[in-house]
Amino acid sequence: MQHLTPIADAEAQSSAPLAQQLAALLRYRWLILIVTAVVVAAVTFITLRMPKRYEAVATLEYDPSPTQPLGQSVQDIAAPVSNFLMSKEFFETQNRIIASRAVAERVVKDLGLDHDPSFFGVPPSERASWKPPSVDVAAALLQKKLVVDPVKDTRLVHLRVRDTNPERAASLANAIAHAYIEKTMQDRLGSTVDALDWLGKQLDTARKDLSEAELALYDFKKSHHILSVSLHDRQNIVAEEIQSYNERLTRARIHRIELEARVKRLEHADKDHPENLAASVFGDDPALADLRTDIREKAAKEASLSIRYGPEHPKIKELQSQLVVMRKELNDALTGLMASSRADLAEVRAVEAGMSRALADAQQAGLRLNLREIEYDRLNRKRTNDEKLYDLLLKRTTETNLTRLLRTTHVRVVDDALVPHQAVAPKVSLNVAAGLLGGGLLGVCIALLLGMLDRRLRTVADVEALGLTVLGILPRMDAPGRTKKRREARGAVDPSTAVERVVHTHPMSAAAESCRTVRTNLTFMSATESLRSLVVTSASPQDGKTTVACNLGIAFAQSGQRVLLIDGDLRKPRLHRVFGLDDEDGFSTALAVQRGLDDIIQQTDVPNLSVLPCGPVPPNPAELLHTERLKRLLDDALSRYDRVIFDSAPLGAVTDAAILAPQCGGAILVVKARQTTREAVRAALRHLRDVQARLVGGVLNDVDLRMDGSRDYYAYYQHADDQPASQTRAASSNQSAA
Repeated sequence: MQHLTPIADAEAQSSAPLAQQLAALLRYRWLILIVTAVVVAAVTFITLRMPKRYEAVATLEYDPSPTQPLGQSVQDIAAPVSNFLMSKEFFETQNRIIASRAVAERVVKDLGLDHDPSFFGVPPSERASWKPPSVDVAAALLQKKLVVDPVKDTRLVHLRVRDTNPERAASLANAIAHAYIEKTMQDRLGSTVDALDWLGKQLDTARKDLSEAELALYDFKKSHHILSVSLHDRQNIVAEEIQSYNERLTRARIHRIELEARVKRLEHADKDHPENLAASVFGDDPALADLRTDIREKAAKEASLSIRYGPEHPKIKELQSQLVVMRKELNDALTGLMASSRADLAEVRAVEAGMSRALADAQQAGLRLNLREIEYDRLNRKRTNDEKLYDLLLKRTTETNLTRLLRTTHVRVVDDALVPHQAVAPKVSLNVAAGLLGGGLLGVCIALLLGMLDRRLRTVADVEALGLTVLGILPRMDAPGRTKKRREARGAVDPSTAVERVVHTHPMSAAAESCRTVRTNLTFMSATESLRSLVVTSASPQDGKTTVACNLGIAFAQSGQRVLLIDGDLRKPRLHRVFGLDDEDGFSTALAVQRGLDDIIQQTDVPNLSVLPCGPVPPNPAELLHTERLKRLLDDALSRYDRVIFDSAPLGAVTDAAILAPQCGGAILVVKARQTTREAVRAALRHLRDVQARLVGGVLNDVDLRMDGSRDYYAYYQHADDQPASQTRAASSNQSAA
């Protein structure tokens, strides 16, 4: 038998969970169908008993440009701007207002829904003792009936109201639409009235403030004598005075500087030669200028004559005398001029000082006038601001008083709700489809959960997932070669030991063919290795190890091999009953008293098959198997037979199989479908590994071929069950001869 490659093994392990889930769904398919049917029936029953609900639809439109009889220049206090009207936030806010408790309570009060028992679904038999609830309870119920459905990419919104009464559904939808419009209008008018009251109070305050500002400005003008001449003109007069004073002061300072220079030159003049003074010193006096000129001419003449005649010449003397007289006269004139200049200088200084004081007084007057201007501007600015505020409030009050009389809003009804003629709920087909889907999913979940909780092995894939190579499967058998279904159909008798001999009694059956498949796999495995001695064991009691051991021995015997079956179950032996043999001496006797095999081996009615019964049940089976006699007995048996097969005790109950397995060529583990658990098989495999026994593989026993995915296998062999016993024995004899 070929083993799986690592890649194929990995693929098989990865697909094992999916295969297990599919197997669980197939196994619990009737449960899934039952759960689905129950859920669908329950949903259908509940849906049919639910009251019919009708839906009425009213359509509103948000108008961003309501009617403006007063024109665009007059703005409404309560009207938002167009950009806000067109915004998503505004639409969402209005939708929430439509579905608000305030609108619902308004509708409840208008229609008297809080006193209508039919609105609350109260049956007529209970209305006599029914007590009306509060308005907010009725409003909450109305809110549950309403759905605000805005139309995408438009300013339209649908008001959908569902109710068991179609007329009431239409009435509620229209009432909600008109109640919302009335609320928006009242909110607008309420805001306008509140604004008008506020504007009136502010207008009175502004009027009083304006009057006080005007009186304060008048008192200021009166106290500072600026009633006839404006403050601006006064500022111009003061500015002109300051400019004039500046000019005159500048001229006086220039004149003073000139006089100081003249006096300084006169004080430093040469008394002996006064004619050397500059001409500007003499000012505008022509006599002094002529005298200075004459002196300078005579001095020049005197100098020229002195060169010609010398200093002692009479003419020189005469000129010198004249010069002395003239210079004295010029000095006297200069003395008078100095006195006059000093007087003029004193006068100019006095004028300069006066002009400086006058200029300072004018500047102080200008500064005081500036302070008055600041105060005047403050009072005038306050009066102007108060006047503007008063005019604005007066205008806005007048406009608001006009808009208060308007009854316009930003929403209008496009379509009133009509009385619906068909119910929209409950939707029977949709609910049944949902119940079908939900029931199917619930059934699948239950099936998968049961599959996860079920730890029993069922298929070959389940066994191989634990690492155990499956040599073959044996179908379920309740009678020789017959499945349970055919036994019930034919009413056949069930012999107590027929299943262990099915290969001999019904060689053409599916069970016989399955045993031959196991035989073939073992033959190919032992082509290069020695598998002459085998131990057949199981993880748990009643897994069918005796059935597998007997039928496997018969299959080997039918192939022409000499086979010895040894009943190694020293606690509950059964081989002697299967073949109708004596059990006085056997395996336990050979181990205990060293009896020879010739004396205790018994022949069966199956050609080439001998049986060594258990013999008397020993008190200490495990100690008996630990003796050297077992090895000598096994060697003796192998020298006489081609195959030696032990039917051993279960591994999960006792340790007999764990003692026998290492001394034989291999061990076969029998797993019973739908009974043996994964934990039991893992424990058995662990026991065999601990004793270093060679595990050849496993056999999956009691497989229901119709339910575990082997229908074709079952159908192919089921005709063999109808063959008479003589034909099956003849076929068995022919196969043995072959």
